[in-house]
Amino acid sequence: MAFELGETYSGYKFLDVNKRTKNGVEYRVQNTFAQRVEILRMLPEAAQGDHEQSERFLREVRVRARLVHPNIVTLFNAVELGRQLAMTTELVEGTTLAERLRSGPMPRPEALALFRQALAAIGFAHAQQVVHRDINTDNIIITPGEILKLTNFGLAKAAASPKLTQVGTVLGNLKYISPEQVRGTGETDARSDLYSLGMVLYEMLCGRLPFDSQSQFEQMASHVNEAPQPPSAWNPQCPAALDAVVLKSIAKAPAERYQTAEEFSAALTEAEQQIEGQVAAPAVVKQPEEP
Repeated sequence: MAFELGETYSGYKFLDVNKRTKNGVEYRVQNTFAQRVEILRMLPEAAQGDHEQSERFLREVRVRARLVHPNIVTLFNAVELGRQLAMTTELVEGTTLAERLRSGPMPRPEALALFRQALAAIGFAHAQQVVHRDINTDNIIITPGEILKLTNFGLAKAAASPKLTQVGTVLGNLKYISPEQVRGTGETDARSDLYSLGMVLYEMLCGRLPFDSQSQFEQMASHVNEAPQPPSAWNPQCPAALDAVVLKSIAKAPAERYQTAEEFSAALTEAEQQIEGQVAAPAVVKQPEEP
């Protein structure tokens, strides 16, 4: 079914096409009952008859329904319009983190202030037994007021969700996925999200990712086998204390990473305190001895 801009369907007036993605078409719509502009995303018409894609869409709806948090884009409703599945979400005005980083790395205080919001968002999701599995800079929106919003839970999985992915299938953005996601062993858990967030933090501080691979195969192999350079190798302004935090977050083995978002956040706090202590400490000047 084609939806005409300017027309109203089941209480939603279609205003404009927001964007088209592999996950469906997004429209800006006016909720005529709530008098609110929202984002409405359709499962593509060609995918409506595909059982796996329909189930994945519905799973995203169910997962997002439990994630009410100031740093996560809010789900408003799930509807069927003209026999097509759709969901409506909060309209967030802002730019993606990927767009923000095109001009280079962020100043450390700005990067850490935003990153803490990302940790709060994913920590809340993990507390609800939800693993995002596709954290990257395109799925993070920053508002003009410097509020971070995590979005796109299309690959997210709750502990009780039915298994839709075959063993050996690689999910997520190849630049940010964890070594266990590369292997496709089905062992992805919250620590995989924290690895992806560690890659995001690296990029925020350095303006680039640790692995500069020329092919998808090389990119995946780097996650599994290549030791990353510390952020200070690319940004000399990055202190050693922060190097240590970032490198631990992207350790190859899940057991060697931070185990929770709260642990990651606490390590950042400790690193900041060390950095501030070094900056604040006055230089000791040795006085000349009296003759």
